[in-house]
Amino acid sequence: MDHTELFWKVPLKDLKQGYYYQEPTGEYICLVCGQTFEKGIIYSDEGTFYEAGKFAERHVAREHGSMFDFFLGLNKKLTGLSDLQKSLLRLFYDGYSDNEIVKKLDGGSASTIRNHRFALREKEKQARLFLAIMELLEQKNYEAKGQDKPTSRKTSAPVQKTAAAGSKSYDTTEEEYQNLVLTYFKEGLDGPLSTFPTKAKRKLAVLRHLIGRFEPGVRYTEKEVNAILREAYHDYVTLRRYMIEFGLLDREDDGSAYWVQEGATAMTEERRKELVRAYNEIKRPMGVYRIRNKLNGKSWIGSSANMEAMWNRTRFELSMKNGRSKPLQNDWDEYGSEAFEFEVLEELKEPKGSRKDTADELKAMEAKWIGKLQPFGDKGYHE
Repeated sequence: MDHTELFWKVPLKDLKQGYYYQEPTGEYICLVCGQTFEKGIIYSDEGTFYEAGKFAERHVAREHGSMFDFFLGLNKKLTGLSDLQKSLLRLFYDGYSDNEIVKKLDGGSASTIRNHRFALREKEKQARLFLAIMELLEQKNYEAKGQDKPTSRKTSAPVQKTAAAGSKSYDTTEEEYQNLVLTYFKEGLDGPLSTFPTKAKRKLAVLRHLIGRFEPGVRYTEKEVNAILREAYHDYVTLRRYMIEFGLLDREDDGSAYWVQEGATAMTEERRKELVRAYNEIKRPMGVYRIRNKLNGKSWIGSSANMEAMWNRTRFELSMKNGRSKPLQNDWDEYGSEAFEFEVLEELKEPKGSRKDTADELKAMEAKWIGKLQPFGDKGYHE
């Protein structure tokens, strides 16, 4: 069964983790790109060895990022969500209060946000009922044919438990720490945090990296702390709170001053050099790309801060017949995926400034290439 078909048929828990164990073949299958990992085979990643299930988990995280982000990134035809609903879900997911969301959206009221929460909960209830209805319909169809509806097989992926505060399991080896930093800071060691992890051990590794952006012995105002953390992640309030909870930052009772806690793990020059080396080895290019039809020469041009992830997402949407460009979707359906190639037109080697500055620079590069190649009409898929 093709992975795009599996995507719609696997149990919800497997869909959320992004991979599925298929018992007949003994393989773990990535539900995003279809890559398989055979049970019983040991896979190596940067000098560490993993059994197939764990390696599938690492593959999803490193190649496709958070499944929550992947789902939200899909188009409306697949999710049924408006842009506003996606924005709200992202803010809910990141833990913002209703009042904080009002400020971020620059309008509305807390009661309006509560109404949106209620509407999304109603949508969830409707989805659960519809799912039950469709499963009952499917069961009825099987019974009419004198067959038993096949049951879903459970994945054998290990269940990880969150350690209690102060547990030694929070400790990481140098290699674990390095892997976590490279996983969550995809755009460079001084760049933004791609997402804030949910597991305490990973949180601590991320925060230990971020504490290196503060100078020991310096007293910061709350505004200064927020400014530094905002460059790393939009939810700087959560980062600040966890830095205090984990004992990396300390502050006056009235919040008038903050400083690096004595003994907090900071970035040493040796560790930084090693991380830079490792990051440069796995760095995925950002820049302008082209999806080209090899048979008729038509092109689609775009830009991304993670071109590999964008190509994965675009292929997935096209395979689901929900591509964002109708002309591209039509040719994809007619000629097949093998007729298309992904080409990097220009890399942004050294992004400067904030994430917004980088996004603006990428858009300018994209506009330049669209002007140069004119991918319209017989030459492309832009309309």
